[in-house]
Parts: sequence; C-alpha cells; structure tokens
Amino acid sequence: AETNFRRAMENSMLTGMRALDLEGRITYVNRAFCSMTGWSEEDLIGATAPFPYWPESEHETLMARLQDEISGRNAPGGFEVPVKRKNGSIFYARMYVSPLVDAQGRQTGWMTSMTDITEPKRIREELTASYDRFATVLDSLDEAISVAPLHSSELLFANHIYQRWFGTGSAGHERMLELCASVPVLPPQDHSDLVDGLVGLPADALVEAIAEHTEIFVPELDKWLEVRTRYLTWVDGRLVQMLIASDITARRHAEQQAALQAERAEAASRLITMGEMASSVAHELNQPLT
Repeated sequence: AETNFRRAMENSMLTGMRALDLEGRITYVNRAFCSMTGWSEEDLIGATAPFPYWPESEHETLMARLQDEISGRNAPGGFEVPVKRKNGSIFYARMYVSPLVDAQGRQTGWMTSMTDITEPKRIREELTASYDRFATVLDSLDEAISVAPLHSSELLFANHIYQRWFGTGSAGHERMLELCASVPVLPPQDHSDLVDGLVGLPADALVEAIAEHTEIFVPELDKWLEVRTRYLTWVDGRLVQMLIASDITARRHAEQQAALQAERAEAASRLITMGEMASSVAHELNQPLT
C-alpha cells in the first residue's frame, strides 16, 4: 500500500523524475518525465548514454554533463539542457541532481528532477533582447542619461556617455544636481525603515510635469551642459529622478563669439557715427569761417 501510495504521488507530479544507477543507466522515470519527452517507460528504463532524448548535436556536451553528474560535480542551482522529444522537437529543461540513498544509507545512484523552462526561457530572452535594444539606443545618444532615487547614492541606470564623463558611480548625477540650483529637489526622506516616505502623496504632478532644464558649467569636464530633469516612477514603484545632460560647450562658445562680434560691431558703428558727426561739424564750422 505504501509503495502504491508513493507511486501515485510520483505519477501525479508535474516535475519529471529520473533515476540513474552509479554507472549512469536509467533505472526509473515517472509519468511526467515520459510526457515531457514523449518516450515511454519501456524506451527509457535500462537505457545508457547517449539517451534517446538527447539532441544529436549536443551529444558531446551532454556526455560531459553526465560525467559531472555521476562524479557528483553538480551545481546547487541546477543546469539547463536541451531535450529532444520523440517527435523530434526540442525544448529546454532545468535539471537538479541529488544522490539517491537507500534505506541503509548507501548511495545507489542519482536522482534527477526536470522542469520545462521553454516558456520562461523565451520570455527571458525577449526581455534581454528588449533591454539590449533599449540600452543600444540610449548608448548611441550624444546626451548623458542617468537615473537615481531621490536622496540616494544608488545609480539605477547610466548610459555610455554618462559613464565616459563621470564614471560608473552616482557622483556625476549628484554633482549635476548640486550645480542645478534651479532644479526643484524634494526634501530628504526618513530612511530609518524601508517604507516609502512619499507613499500616498500625490506624485502624479511630478511624474507628468514637463522636464525642466538649466545650463551649468562643470569644471571637472571643462564643459557647459544643458541639463533637463524630470521625475519618473521606476519599475519597482519608487519615485526617481532622471537627468539628461547635453554638451553645449560649442554653442556657448559660438554665442560668446557672436556677442563679442556684436560688441565690436557696435563699437565700430559708434566710431563711424562720431566720424560722420565730426565731419559734419567741421563742414558747418568751415562755411561761416570762410
């Protein structure tokens, strides 16, 4: 009765179970393992490597993995492997291996649990690709972009230009905020606990506000920067501040040169006007004297 009860539990599991003896021969598979792979219990019991569910192109890699299993060199977090179904399709699984010990405490083989991770893997790969596209676009910009929580030294995001100008820390973000005297900064929060001090406050006006901008000179970079700032709701719900800094040094120099040229032109215009007036006065004086 106990054996039947245990067998019923094993067959009710959604996780595939497989037992190997010390030589690497399959001695047991449960119903979920057979359902995942499409191979029957008769096909798998007694099979040795290469197993039927191994993709042909992965035999060498999976054989090395099997040797690690039999030798006891297993990662605590499991490992990811491709699995071939009987119909030839491939799915990805995560396997966890542990010693199989009998009632006398002797190891008789290895027990492996298998979980289908095809869909989580696909979602993870799509998220990774999406993040890579996002990071590629931001890294290609000429502006330095940084995101940090309010009144915190943590830097949540920094693109390539920011890292080239300020490094990987939050010092550059804090320095720009320090120089932006006109940028509104919320009062510090009490960090005595992990509760958001701004919870319940109407932050929509901050998040939806149009970005403010100011021009600052950063002596460390010898650059003029136009800094735009706005508040965002981060992915974890925190209120954060994003800074977008554009290098306007060339524009400032051009404006200074234009102002200098205008000043010189104004001075020349005054001199010309004085010359015309002097000539006119001289003419008006010469007439009666003559």
